[in-house]
Order: sequence, then structure tokens, then C-alpha cells
Amino acid sequence: MNDPTFDPTPLVNVHMEDPVLVDQASAKPLEGAPFTVTDGAKAWGRYRMPKIYRFPDGSIALTYSMAIDHYYDQGRVSPLFISKDEGRTWKKTEWPHPGLSGMHPVISPVFDGEYYTIPAPAGIRLDEFPMPEPDKNEKRWQNWGAYRMAGCPKEVREWFQDVKAMRWTPKAGWAQEQTKWDHEGQYIWTYDDKPQNIPGIWSQKLYLEGPILRVGNELLLADYWTQYEKPDGAISHTFDSYLLVSRDNGRSWKRRATMVEFSHRPAYEPVIEMNKKGELVCVVRTDCDIQWNGELERPCMHIAFSGDNGRTWNAPKKILGYGVFPRLLQLDNGVMVLSYGRSPGTRVAFSLDGGHTWTKHWLVIDEEGKASSCGYTSLLALGRDSFLLAYGDIHCKNAGGEECKTILTRKITVNPA
Repeated sequence: MNDPTFDPTPLVNVHMEDPVLVDQASAKPLEGAPFTVTDGAKAWGRYRMPKIYRFPDGSIALTYSMAIDHYYDQGRVSPLFISKDEGRTWKKTEWPHPGLSGMHPVISPVFDGEYYTIPAPAGIRLDEFPMPEPDKNEKRWQNWGAYRMAGCPKEVREWFQDVKAMRWTPKAGWAQEQTKWDHEGQYIWTYDDKPQNIPGIWSQKLYLEGPILRVGNELLLADYWTQYEKPDGAISHTFDSYLLVSRDNGRSWKRRATMVEFSHRPAYEPVIEMNKKGELVCVVRTDCDIQWNGELERPCMHIAFSGDNGRTWNAPKKILGYGVFPRLLQLDNGVMVLSYGRSPGTRVAFSLDGGHTWTKHWLVIDEEGKASSCGYTSLLALGRDSFLLAYGDIHCKNAGGEECKTILTRKITVNPA
């Protein structure tokens, strides 16, 4: 591996316990969809993208997507499983409030003993509105477009500006509230999904895909669902990743900086974590084989650092090859964890210097030569040196020996060697 951030020396001792089954699909074809989408679209969306986090009572919650991989379906209710024994067993249950039942919401502890999330709604079909001409951008991906929000119809602007959060307080429990989001300079990206036989031009507004980070008296959040004009008024050719900050416990959010951006490829699905040095660490996914400066550039995760609470960021560099939806976790014993996936497998890697160098990866599931699982993972610390990993595996077999899409968790303990 020619990755400058890769250290081949085994610097850590890793112990993986046996996986625990949370939920498993039927071996029969999964249910249909409101549109006559392709078989691949129906199969891909179900039983994927697991998320784990703590509920206010200390139990561990796990949810995952049952939606088609398209914005029109993202308001679908996701299943909820609860573990009261640190992930050893799981029980399906109901959401404690209907406002939490958007697609796999990620709940985070914030200040004052409160918990907070912004669930995913269903997307918006923009071709049903009198939209202006899209921004002229020849380099944008095929089937994608962009509109400056200021020029969009009132109904469209109001839909994007209507951001509803869910908050738990010790006195009142769960309640829905309006959140003030930063829309200054926002533009709207659109997707025409003819390959999946889904009609229309669609877009989606922000929701929380990852946990909120508490730093000092601020809440920090990595986002790419809201896209912004650049300082000169230009629009990105692809996607950029931004840092949003709240100083009032999540009631309003302002964009602080662009964390990672490229002129020729996307930087999306960002995750942030604070390392033991006090640096903010951001890892993003990039996609597509791209000819750039006369060379073929393969998709690869990238990492960037900030030493001033996200106001400025260094230039991103490649890290550990390709992975979707990378997740970061700083353990109290000094080990930083990175999980990621997609063929050839679901993997974890570790860093002892806050993300600047990384060990080899450990395979959680090896999918070399097989169809890939979704590759999306989620991390939750269990103690000083252990964490819970949630992931999917489409090659798990049921009691009859049939392969089924399956959601699993696995306890992993890691210590410096």
C-alpha cells in the first residue's frame, strides 16, 4: 500500500468477539416500492446503514434503513432495537415519539443532560414546481444538477428552511422543535434517477447522519446535505463537506468552515472526532475513477485536521484506500478507531497519534470476490478500550442455510501493543 498515512507495524492488540445478530431479512425477495423501480433498487435499500447510540436511559439503540436508496422514500419509518446489556442481546421496540420515526435518526447527547437529533424526511420532487433554469455546470455528475436557492419558488425555499429537530429533556421527555439552520448562500442539488426507473427531479434537505461533537460550549456537526456557494459566488462541481456549529445547544446552527473540498471530485459522508491532541479530525468518502492531471485517480478516503476548533483546515490527504461512510471514534485509552466498508470487506483500522498514521486494517467481514454489503458502519464506545461496531452482511445464512441481508453488532477491544 502506497498510502503515506499507513504504518504496516502492528501497533495494537485487537480482540473481536463473535458477532451478535440483531435482525435478518427473509430470504424471499424484499417488498416492492411506490414506483416501479429496478430489482436492484428494491434489494439495495432494505436492511442497510445501521446506526447505534445511547438513549437517555443508558440503553443502546440500533436502527437501520428500510427505505429504497432514493430521497422520495427517506421518510419511511426505520426499525428500532434496544439493548439493555451493552449489545449482548437486542429487542425490537417502538419509537418513544412519532417525531423520531424518520429514516434511521442518529441521536446525540448535547448539553444540560439533553439529547438531540434531526431525522430524515422524505425528499422533495422539484419538477412539480416552476423552477428557474439550473446553474450551468458542465462538470457536475451525470444526472445531477444545481439551483441557487434564492431564485427558487417560495414553496421550495420554505420546504428547505423548515428544519425540525427532536429534543429530549429530563423534565419534558421528547418534543419536536423548529431549528434555525444556516441557509445563507445555500444552493439546491438535484438528482434525476432514470437508471432506477424513478420519475422526477428530486432533492433532499439536511438530516443528521452522524453524531454531534461537544467541544467547550459548542456543538459541532459535519454536514454535506446542505451545499453552499463558494466565497466568489461559484457553485461546487460536486459535493463539499462543511462544519456547522451551535452555541445554543442545537437551537440554531451556523456554518463555520468548509472542511474538505476538491475541484474535480466529491467530498461527502464526512465524520469528525476530536483527538487527544485537541485537533479536530475529519474523514470523508470520495467516489469515481477520475482522470486528473494526466493520471487515473482512484476513489479513496481522505483525512484533514484542524487545530483551531474547525475554523481552518489543512489540505486533505489520502488514507487507507476506498471506503463508504467512514466513522471515527476516539477511545479513552488513546486509540482512535476508523471503520469503513464496501467490497472487499467491512474493516476497522487504528491510530495511536490521533489519526496522523494508521495501522493495517482488520477485516470484520471479507467479501473479496463476492457482491458487497452496504459497507456502512456505526461505532459506539463501551469503555476505555472497547467499542461496539454495527454493520450489515448480505452473506449471513439463516437457519435453513439461505443467505439473507443481516444486521449485526460486534464488540471489539483494542489496546496499544
